[in-house]
Parts: sequence; C-alpha cells; structure tokens
Amino acid sequence: MLDVVSLADVEKDTCADRRFRLAMVVSHPIQYFAPLFRRLNQEPQIDLTVFYASLRGARAYKDPDFDKTIAWDIPLLDGYQYEQLRSYGTAELRGFLKCTAPGIVSRIQRREHDAIIVFGWGNLTSWLVFAAAQKAGIPWMLYGDSNAIYECEKAWPKRIVRKFLLERLFRSTAAFLVTGTLNSRFYGSFDVSPDRCFSVPLAIDNEYFSRRADEGRQRREQIRASYGIPSNLLLLIFVGKLVPRKRPQDVLRALKTLQSRLPHLGVAFVGDGILRSSLESEAVRQSINNVFFLGFRNQAELPNIYAASDIFVLPSYHDPKPLVTNEAMACGLPVVASDRTGIWGLDDILKDGDNGFVYPCGDLGRLKEAIYRLAVDSGLRQHMGRQSFKIIQSFSYDQCVAGILKALSFVTHRQGGPECKPPTQPRDGTVRFS
Repeated sequence: MLDVVSLADVEKDTCADRRFRLAMVVSHPIQYFAPLFRRLNQEPQIDLTVFYASLRGARAYKDPDFDKTIAWDIPLLDGYQYEQLRSYGTAELRGFLKCTAPGIVSRIQRREHDAIIVFGWGNLTSWLVFAAAQKAGIPWMLYGDSNAIYECEKAWPKRIVRKFLLERLFRSTAAFLVTGTLNSRFYGSFDVSPDRCFSVPLAIDNEYFSRRADEGRQRREQIRASYGIPSNLLLLIFVGKLVPRKRPQDVLRALKTLQSRLPHLGVAFVGDGILRSSLESEAVRQSINNVFFLGFRNQAELPNIYAASDIFVLPSYHDPKPLVTNEAMACGLPVVASDRTGIWGLDDILKDGDNGFVYPCGDLGRLKEAIYRLAVDSGLRQHMGRQSFKIIQSFSYDQCVAGILKALSFVTHRQGGPECKPPTQPRDGTVRFS
C-alpha cells in the first residue's frame, strides 16, 4: 500500500530552500494536466519547464474517437513555462512515431535540469529522452497509467518483447510516480522496488468541479430542461467517447430491463463516437424510454450535467485511468464501474460498497443489480455520493505536488542533488521554439 504524501511530510524530508529544476516531457497539451502544471509552477521549490512535442490540443483539432473537431474551453498553456519542440511524423498523436521530437536530445544535453518526468514510453520521443538523460547523468521518473490487468492479457510474443525492454528501462529509471493500486501492481510485476515508488495520483481540479456542481444543483430543473430531460427522472450518466472499449451499450441494455420496475429511470450519454448512431437506433428499436444523447460537452459545461444527474456509470472494458470518474466524484455522485477500469482498489478512488459498486465487466446482471440498489435507495445514493466527495479530496493536485517533491528529493539525493538555493517567484508562462 502506498502512503498518501502530504506537503508537511515533504518538508521533513527536503531542504526548505532547495529548488529543483524539473523538466516534464509530454506529447501534447492535455486538459487535466494544465492545472497541475500551473500548480507546480506556484510551488517555490520547483522550477518547472514542460516540453511539448506538439501543441495540438491547445487549439481546435479533429479527435478521431469523438469523430469531430473539438476545442477545449479552458486555457492549456497559461501559467507555466513550456517549450514547443520541433516535431516530425504523424500529427494524429497515435503510434510509436507520433510527433517525434529529436530536439529534446540537445535540450537535455545542456544539463539545465535536475530531473525529468516522462509521461510513458509509448513513443520514440520518450526513448530519446531516456537515452539522452542517461548519457547526461540526469535521473528520470516515469508517470503513467499502465495497468496490471491489461498487461497479462497481451499476446505472449508481445509480452516477451515488452518484458525484455521494460525490465531494462525500469532498472535505469530513478523513480516511479504511481497513480493507483493497479498501476502499483503493474510495476510490482516487474520487481520494481517499493522504495522507488511515490504516490502521484492522476487528478483533476476538484475545487472547480465541486464548486460549479454546487452552483448547478441550485438550478437542477433548469439545467435538465435545457437538455430536454424531465425533472422527475432518476438519471444515470455516462461520460466518455462512444467507442467499443467503453461499452456504452451495456448501460442501454441494463436500462431496458430495469425500466419495467423503474419506469422513471433514464440515462444521459455525454460524448460522441462511432457507436452513437447504433445506440440511438437501438434505443428506438427496443422502445427504451428516457435516453438522451447530449453529444460532446466541454469542461465548463460538465459540472452542470453532473449536478443534474444521480448515478455515474462506467462500463468500460479498457479504461486505465478514466478521470471522468474523478469529475463525477468531485460533484458528489455515487459510482458504478466495471472491474476492467483502473480506478478501484485499496489505494484508489472507487471503494466497492463505500462510494459505489464494482461489477464484473460485461455482466449485465451484476450491473443491473448495482444500479437497482442505488436507484431504489435514496439514502444509499446520498451516502455514497458524500463518500465520493470525501474520498476524492485525497486525490488532488496538492497530493500530486507533494508526491513529486518527495520523488525529487529521493532521485536528486541519489545523484548528489542540487544545492540549496533561496526560492524565487514562479515564472509566468512563456514559450520558446526549439
């Protein structure tokens, strides 16, 4: 079990004046990471630079899973120092050669950073970082959502090759920023020592979502009316891409059966994707009532939709760390999720029987049972919703910063560490092109 690290714990283990020069290497701007980067930039002990292989995501782009052009309605590049690297290869942000940025090698060779955080190893740019950092003698830390469940199901030739490569990579990695129970088990399966693992949850802006949801609950009927949803419905909510691995059809089929006993039960699907038309057709063909397709909704609109809902359902077959669950919990919703999602366990956000239910993926009987228990018991819904809100407070950007500081102290101490320097004021976000 990983201990939750607080900033007070960190202060005991690090020099109060030490300022860590930290680099982060990310493929592209992501809506959940930008607030974390801003929070890190406000930390006096951290001098942060984020390196992007692409700025796609910070402007309107075509998302292949949503099958539409989207533009995030929150700033993704403000409030922290970043550099856009010159990149080559596909702009689709998929595949090993996506947005390969060889310029990262020369930036690392300048030895301007005490440590580097790399988000995964699924592209060539990450491996260029590993090679350059090793040559420059700079420790790197891995941060990602790899899941023990999925690893053991890969075809054996791929498992053998991955095991060979990852064992060697992990031996050279200075620290691992662990995001939860199943991520911890993944590293444990490669015999990574627990003393190199630090709890750094994948988080969202809890305060933003909870505050906006509180405001939205005061206008619950009005919000529902704006989407054509009756005020008397008990509303399930699915948020995500309507693609096969998310299994949205399971929610629809569970709803059809349950409506014979619960005629005022409905569902809102928030998202787009290749399954939308088939889901709409099935709802009509099977005469399933109270089904609402809201399409893609942006960050500023989501808290209102959560506030207008009653139960969050996540039936995915493959979903390593779905942060929409964090959003729903910050908005005070109970959670029903499949055991193929990477959000449950002793060190994670979904605790079976406490703030929701975990059921075997694809088992419609168990899914219906979990939904039914919450649907008929308003006291249980309210209790689990309060527990969701309580639990998610320990999975915040503050916990991320504390874990990263503890990891930085660990890896730089092993490398000799930076000298203790008076902290300076955080820098405003600027951009250079390398």
